[in-house]
Amino acid sequence: MSIQRVYKYRLGEPGNWITLQMPEGAEILCVQVQNGAPYLWARVTVGDPPVTRHFRVAGTGHDLGEGVGRYVGTFQLYGGELVFHVFEDGA
Repeated sequence: MSIQRVYKYRLGEPGNWITLQMPEGAEILCVQVQNGAPYLWARVTVGDPPVTRHFRVAGTGHDLGEGVGRYVGTFQLYGGELVFHVFEDGA
């Protein structure tokens, strides 16, 4: 019997690639701000082997760079003054 849980992962600085170790098959649920910092929540199966996944955080109007793939979510900071978008590595 597999155990599923929701795990939280902190996202790094906008404009940079963020590398996260997540259980294989983790399903990204949402991106939101908690206590002033951006996080990604994912449904995982406990005990699945970890895999490396790469994400990019880009501000509205900023260059997305190379390798940007699937859109994951959007979050706002400072009461909506700054808006960022999260994408997963397209490789």
